[in-house]
Amino acid sequence: MQDIVYQGMTEDFVPFNYLENNKIQGYSTDVVREAFKRAGLKTELTLWPWARAYSAALQKRKHYVFSTSRSEEREKLFKWVGPIAKDSVYLAALSTSNFKPAEDYRSFKKYSVGGQFDDYPIQVLQKEGFKVSIYRSEDERMETFKKGRIDLDIVTDGSQKTYEKRWNIKYKRLAFMYATDYWMAFHISTPEVVIQSLNKALEDMKKDGTLQKIADKYL
Repeated sequence: MQDIVYQGMTEDFVPFNYLENNKIQGYSTDVVREAFKRAGLKTELTLWPWARAYSAALQKRKHYVFSTSRSEEREKLFKWVGPIAKDSVYLAALSTSNFKPAEDYRSFKKYSVGGQFDDYPIQVLQKEGFKVSIYRSEDERMETFKKGRIDLDIVTDGSQKTYEKRWNIKYKRLAFMYATDYWMAFHISTPEVVIQSLNKALEDMKKDGTLQKIADKYL
């Protein structure tokens, strides 16, 4: 088992996972690497558009995806390690917009929203009948949002500050959508001993303060 290299797939989602100086970094990335190290397992990480990362973990043995929400629809499709992070998701607009906050995010259904294919918040909005424009990359989506070509965006507690800094914008939160945990989702064929070893490593990291130290660095 120690000689197997598990392929970790992730997306550009600051501050949890992102590419900087040609290296995948971020809160979740550091947590994943440390968990594998403690479990005595090997992993290689690559960054892709979300749909490709998710599809690889779903279809290919020895592959997994992170940071992903664990939903009822996805529960039996993968084997799960985590949670590795917690977050809250909001519908938002540019701070310069005329939008007013509301109690129910569904009240903004008639406005356009930008997102990436198969991203969980997008699935939630699509089920509620929102008009969603799908973009191939975060850069493309955010540039379109900045120019006012889409009305709304999705932002989280964890990502808001880094998104505002990275794309030189200011958000106005309009409505809370849901709270979520982020997980590692492994191909269904992954041996149970691997899942147990990684979950044990995460539990030890929580107990000895390692998770908090990583959070202090990024969040």
